[in-house]
Amino acid sequence: MEQVKFLKCFGSFPKLDKFTIVNKRFTLSFLMCIGFTIMSSGILLTHGNRCLNSSHGEIDDPFVHLSSFFIGYIIIQVPAAWVSLKFTPIIWFGRTIFVYAILLFAVALFANLGYVFLVVLKFFEGALSGIAFIVCNAAWKNWTPAAERSTLLTFALAGGYLGDFFGILMSIFCTSIPSWRLICCMIGSFGIIWWLVWERTVYETPNKHPTISDEELNQIHPIIAQEIRPTESVSFKQIILSTPFLVLLAVNIVRSWNARFSRYLAEDIIIISFIKFTSFPLSGYLADVLVRKTSLTRTNVRKLFIVGVTLLEAVYFFTSMYHDHLNKGSWLYLISFLMHILYDVAFSAVSINAVDIAPSHAGVTVAITNIISHIITTFRYNIYVLLKEIGWNDVTNYIAIVGHLIVGVVFGIYGTAEPVTVKGQ
Repeated sequence: MEQVKFLKCFGSFPKLDKFTIVNKRFTLSFLMCIGFTIMSSGILLTHGNRCLNSSHGEIDDPFVHLSSFFIGYIIIQVPAAWVSLKFTPIIWFGRTIFVYAILLFAVALFANLGYVFLVVLKFFEGALSGIAFIVCNAAWKNWTPAAERSTLLTFALAGGYLGDFFGILMSIFCTSIPSWRLICCMIGSFGIIWWLVWERTVYETPNKHPTISDEELNQIHPIIAQEIRPTESVSFKQIILSTPFLVLLAVNIVRSWNARFSRYLAEDIIIISFIKFTSFPLSGYLADVLVRKTSLTRTNVRKLFIVGVTLLEAVYFFTSMYHDHLNKGSWLYLISFLMHILYDVAFSAVSINAVDIAPSHAGVTVAITNIISHIITTFRYNIYVLLKEIGWNDVTNYIAIVGHLIVGVVFGIYGTAEPVTVKGQ
């Protein structure tokens, strides 16, 4: 096995093939969740000014090192998608977390060489984060049937939100910690331990796993093979020009722009992080339950989550236009928490839908939607400020909200959870 060869230098490190939480596929999801938690914790720790000020003096504007992270994250998306097609994505996920753990030690040990060095490290941090996200989405094509995709993938990705939660807490209190670099080393150590467990536990496909039960193997392997086979011969051009992908791309564009309406008070950031960590995976689980327990199809559930929330958001956005500030205790303030929950419900459905329509090429669909969404999310506030200065903000807001309604309706008509296949197959 590839991962065994990679670990020869570690001698007789014990095999952990029998390590199981409920079943092998949920164990995989759990380990991915922990991996993302480790990575996101480290990222948020070094994003904040409080920690960096202790070694670099007063950093009034984090624009440079945050931009470096963003550039690294964006430019690696397409190469990472290529890697996910040419190599084993599940193995690359583990190695990416391992390299990131080593990078955290570099941040802790060498960050005092100067702010420029930190900016370079943040670039590589962004690149590793981008690789991990893409290969995680691509890895599930061999491990989860469509009926369980929402549960397993959202739980794995929720580790990023849990890491954000821990990272925010650490960045808030890091001024009272003797050394934030010590925390970096601790997170890096957890990452190395996690990787050792991962390399001895995870295998490329269910039929290559030596200790998977016959019941679980027979339950998922034939179904996955049947679902994947018709999608393997689809070309990139067919996918990116297909109606389901173009509709999903439009939904991502409009929702990313209008996410600026989903406001919250700075003091509530910890609560918001907790909401994201809990509501995102629970909505994924609920989606699969609705398919199993009701007559709704996966397409029906995706439309329910995306269209239903999108229409409710349009009403909320229109109302919030006339309230420049959130007053703590007001009805709009309380509703804002509900809307954040609903946003994560819709976001989970949008995220999974990128895998639904191209399970064999999930790295490609996720990379394209991710690039566009992050670019819009990053620059939307600056654009909004510019429009406000020239007096176009109200008109732009109305157009954005109408667009929100339109893409919701369009997804309701043309959206699907069925994969794009070659005609005739």
